[in-house]
Amino acid sequence: MTRARRCLVVAACGLVVIAFAAAVPAQPTPTQPFAPEWGMLAGWDVFTKKSCGQCHSVRGVGGKVGPDLARVQSGSGFYQLGAAMWNHLPRMGERMREQRIDRPALTAADVSNLLAFLFTAAYRDESGNPKVGERVFTSKGCVQCHTVGGKGGSVGPALEALKGAGSPVLVAAAMWNHGPGMAEAMKVKGVERPTFKGRELVDVIAYVVSVARDADAPTAQVIPGTPERGEKLFAEKSCGSCHAVGGRGGKIGPALGGRAHHVSLTDFAGLMWNHGPAMWTKMKARGIQVPQLTGQDMADVVAYLYASHYFDGMSGQAARGQQLVQGKGCVTCHSVRGKGGTVAADFATSTVVGSPSAVIAAMWNHGARMEGQAQKQETSLPALTGQELTDITAYLGSLTPTRAPQKKAK
Repeated sequence: MTRARRCLVVAACGLVVIAFAAAVPAQPTPTQPFAPEWGMLAGWDVFTKKSCGQCHSVRGVGGKVGPDLARVQSGSGFYQLGAAMWNHLPRMGERMREQRIDRPALTAADVSNLLAFLFTAAYRDESGNPKVGERVFTSKGCVQCHTVGGKGGSVGPALEALKGAGSPVLVAAAMWNHGPGMAEAMKVKGVERPTFKGRELVDVIAYVVSVARDADAPTAQVIPGTPERGEKLFAEKSCGSCHAVGGRGGKIGPALGGRAHHVSLTDFAGLMWNHGPAMWTKMKARGIQVPQLTGQDMADVVAYLYASHYFDGMSGQAARGQQLVQGKGCVTCHSVRGKGGTVAADFATSTVVGSPSAVIAAMWNHGARMEGQAQKQETSLPALTGQELTDITAYLGSLTPTRAPQKKAK
């Protein structure tokens, strides 16, 4: 994934996050919902300095005025989120003016770091049902080899230490690492290797963690995954030799990063487990060792694949975008190559609409001025759908500057 495409993803979510903000008294520094290292992340620094935590919480920690950012659904895609942010600007701007709060400006680096922080928070790993998990643990044959809660076999390691797993993905990563060995042990005992579908793995993990008896097991957690680390790991672990992401990579295994992989960490771990034997066979044939993964590794790789999702089927049409720029009244204030309004910048020479992420950032940073101009003209900002924003962005991106800009775009 190119740097520009990563910025495209992160700009939308980061801006939508801020779009719900309203003023409340400052909150104390929250306790840690992730691993201790989370306070060192650049995204957490943005979250704090831009006062996001005054209104928003992350997994229940922080402000309560806006939604919990670990619970915000972002699967609708970049442009849908950008349109939602734009449509919410008037209401949010009114609230901020009432509270005499200046709208925080965001740079591309700000939103990139902010989304990196929120990635794992968004993978909220649904709470499983321990009772259902116990039944699955038995029916899938897990109990024949593993002891947990004082019950089970002794062929495989006891699972009592998993009591300290602060995230289900840590359990899932352990399953992956021991997968080849477990497969061989099952074959010897004549036990059919289980696969998981739906919520079965989530429920099994909930059961194991709930009944495990090692109260002294140290708590283990993961910090938010980032696409950058995930992309690097994807290469280092040789995943790209078999799998393609965004059209780049091997063709031996299925392409990754599509909508089918826009799932939670535990769901993705279940997919990996189910396809393990086929993957191991192909790795062995190619002389590739099965990579060992920590829970953090898995969080980062899934963050990378999750980011890739935003580019599925997201092609805009410049011709439609040109019609929308006219029909939505954009040229009342803006011009295109000298034709149109003179209140704001000429789109053809603007320095802030050179990429999709820059378009959304400009809409956010210049929103207050646009609202003021709309009020003067006794009109309102036009509402946009995700597809309309896609087309408008495609049109603006197609404009070739006719001359070097002489001054900063307004």
